Amino acid sequence: MPISRFDVEFTKDGAIFQPSQVDTLLGSLADITDLLVISHGWNNDKAEALKLYDDFFGNVDKLLDLRNQSSLPAPLKAFVDRLRGHNFAAVQTFWPSKRFTDAELIPGGGAVSMDAEIENEKALIQVLDRLKENPQQLGGSERDPKSEAAMEKAKTLVPTLGVSATARKEFVDLLRSILDPSMQEKDDASAGFFAADAETLFANAQDPVVAPSGGGGASSVSLDGGAVGLGDLLKGFVAAARRIANFTTYYQMKARAGTVGNAGAAEMLRRVRQARNDIRIHLAGHSFGGRLVTAAANALPDNTGNVSMSLLQAAFSHNGLSGAFGSGDRGFFRDVLDKKRISGPIIITHTKNDRAVGIAYPLASRIAGQNAAALGDQNDPYGGMGRNGAQHTVEADNTFILGLPGTSYAFKPGKVHNILSDIITDHGDVARIEVAYAVLSAAGSV
Repeated sequence: MPISRFDVEFTKDGAIFQPSQVDTLLGSLADITDLLVISHGWNNDKAEALKLYDDFFGNVDKLLDLRNQSSLPAPLKAFVDRLRGHNFAAVQTFWPSKRFTDAELIPGGGAVSMDAEIENEKALIQVLDRLKENPQQLGGSERDPKSEAAMEKAKTLVPTLGVSATARKEFVDLLRSILDPSMQEKDDASAGFFAADAETLFANAQDPVVAPSGGGGASSVSLDGGAVGLGDLLKGFVAAARRIANFTTYYQMKARAGTVGNAGAAEMLRRVRQARNDIRIHLAGHSFGGRLVTAAANALPDNTGNVSMSLLQAAFSHNGLSGAFGSGDRGFFRDVLDKKRISGPIIITHTKNDRAVGIAYPLASRIAGQNAAALGDQNDPYGGMGRNGAQHTVEADNTFILGLPGTSYAFKPGKVHNILSDIITDHGDVARIEVAYAVLSAAGSV
């Protein structure tokens, strides 16, 4: 039987858009023991978020229905036995995210050609136009007048970026002007984005961005000597401007995901626990939704019991949970672990097949001036969680590989489990039954 699902929508500022949605949820908790709270990632269409949820929970329902079968293979029986007595419901969150498309991150598919150069400029203009958008809720079409004026001015500068340092400085200043500088952090190079001068940013961002393939054996070689993987091979000032604009989009969305998680989602969880302090909560986030649910977890009281978290191709720094990286810096969300705001297991799917995270995070390395040809792997200071799992995190292990139902997962409270997930084919491929099984396995460990 399908589990009950409740929609809760949040505004760009992190407010609960319709308080009646939360009231309906709270009024339905009497017989619920476990609440799955899930967040979509960088979509710009409510229908896409709904499809993700429908597909994911379709697989959740299939797995929970195994409890009605009298005979199961031993591994599945152990899985089912851990979930007996658990009565699940789900919260489907909606928030106004923006999309990163392959066409924007990798114009022309990464190949260097005349057509790709044309697509490069088109992609830059498209990103600048999208930066004007400031919808109140997912799927909205509102624009921010300040951002619209700034991005229109930035578009007029594009033809002169290659010949004018003044144009390059103004271009960077305009992009920075639409961002909240209080959201900068060391984990993802955003602090450096605000500190560096325009010429440094353009110099850093001009060279190709090639994320390593992650495969073993001999590699072929890219145009500038690096191992070939997922690549944005275009060079020059327009390519640099596009990468800087894409980083601006990334910054906007990571800031918004954090705001929604820390404000609206955290308030919803607080009210759930007020209504039912014994209910188990299982947070799951895809892409920037991974940052959203981590921010919500970070707002929980210290020593919060009965909570698990599943990060599904999460789009934030692989050092986000670290106790010490770089020069001894703490990850932005380190308190989730240090202050035991999640008592249950944290599981993280990661794969080199994730084109979006695999390119978006090497972008941060370029912004920061890390100029090796192949970027974004576990050795990159600015790699992504969905590409590499949690790095420099003493609580993390690399024991598990994502597998079919029946795979044995010995998830442990207070541990971070990086799950190698090469069965996932791309950034959005997280609704599959293997992922649902891993999420429910984590839930069964609480």
